[in-house]
Parts: sequence; C-alpha cells; structure tokens
Amino acid sequence: MYAFGDTDIAARRLELLAHVFEHSTRAFLREAPATRLGLAQNLAQKIAIDLGCGPGFTTHLIAETLGFSRVVGLETSERFIELARTTASARISFELHDVCCVPFPTSPAMLFCRFLVTHLADPADALAKWTTQLNSRGLMMLEEVERIDTVHPVLRSYVGIVEAMLQSQSNTLYAGPLVAKLDTPQGLQNVASEVRRVAVVNSDAAELFRLNMQVWKEHAFIRENYSEKTIRDLDSALEAIARERAAASDIEWGMRQIIFQRR
Repeated sequence: MYAFGDTDIAARRLELLAHVFEHSTRAFLREAPATRLGLAQNLAQKIAIDLGCGPGFTTHLIAETLGFSRVVGLETSERFIELARTTASARISFELHDVCCVPFPTSPAMLFCRFLVTHLADPADALAKWTTQLNSRGLMMLEEVERIDTVHPVLRSYVGIVEAMLQSQSNTLYAGPLVAKLDTPQGLQNVASEVRRVAVVNSDAAELFRLNMQVWKEHAFIRENYSEKTIRDLDSALEAIARERAAASDIEWGMRQIIFQRR
C-alpha cells in the first residue's frame, strides 16, 4: 500500500524527493561495479526497468546516467503513468503494471527501485519474483532508508509520527535494515551493500514533510492517535522552516544501497 497516494500533491512530493536524492542515486548508479559484473559492454543493447517509477523522475535519471538502449518505468498508478508518459522518448517508456506481479513486459539486464520496498507487505516474496525476470548476470539495485537522524525537534516529531503510521499498516519507514537482513533470493548473489549518508537542508526536508502531511493527515490512524491541534501545529512549524530557505542542515538520511546479481 502506497501511503502517499497519487494526487497532484503526491506528484509534487515525488518531484522534490527526486531533487533531494538525485546526487546520491546518481552516484549509486555510476559506482555500480558494471565492468566487473559484465554489464559495461553492450549496454546500448540492454534494457533497464525502473520499478514503481511514479511520474518518471528516477526513470529519466537512469537513462541520463547509464547507457541502456531502453529504460522502462513500471507503475501501478494510472495517474502517475499519465504524467510519466508526457515525458517519454525513444529510449524511455512507461507501462501500467503492478510490480508485485510477474512476468514483466520485458526482460531486463537491470532492475532498479528506490523507496519502494518500504511500501511492500512481503518484500522477500517481491524480490524472489523480481529475480525470475532478470537476464543472466543481470543486476538488481535497491535504495531504501536505513535511518533518519535529526536533532531538530520539529523534524524529529514528524519522523516519529510517520514511522508509527507506516507500522500500523504493516509497512516500515526503515526498509534498509530489513532488506539487508533478508536472505539473498535464490539465484542471486549479494555483490554490494553499503549505507550512503545524505545530508538534507532543513527547508527541503520541511517542505517534503509538509507535502507528505497533506496526503496522510486524514489517515484513520492519524485521526485516532493525534489531536487536530497537534497536526495543525506541526504543519505550521514545518511551513515556517520551509520558508527559511537557509543552508542549515540538521537532518541526515542514511540510504542503504544494495546490489544483487543474478547467477
């Protein structure tokens, strides 16, 4: 279950998310041991799939960073697919497809996803299915939140509420440790796993959190566990921080970046 919906606000949230994490994801893609794993040659003849692509920001990032002949974004939301298809090109396409269902529309040399596993009820089952879709020697690259560290009281309060809400629907905010501890799916080998530190300026974090709140503040769990005043005050405090546009950074994401390879 995707907690943040597919409204226009949710799309703006994903655009800001793409901005905030662009550099860390691009570095992850560039530093993938492609040569050692045999993908560097003939990339122009290979296909990559972006799982849970949303409006397509990560799909374009993969295409810009790596030389695949085609990059295909798969997404469950019809609204996001409509938005993504307005940016399609000869190399980049988008398909309406549930990423938990196989087969995929095409067999890729690389599968990529970011902030997706956190929304899956059974990550082990999903990874096992994805494995079956990879070409021989293909890569599966995952990025998930390992931790969020902040000393800022407002940002820390927000993180605590979201963590509790996601847990109430059998999801987790911190999917990085979960994925790192999963047994390597049969047919894959774990070839890389590290945590990249990503410092985010307070104003960007606060704006991202505010956009999130517009989506989930009416969630049943929130109404049952937090007063309207608590949520209203948090929203106002985040708005004030977002307006500051200062360089201060009191929050840091730890991003677990994992690479599996099909045998």
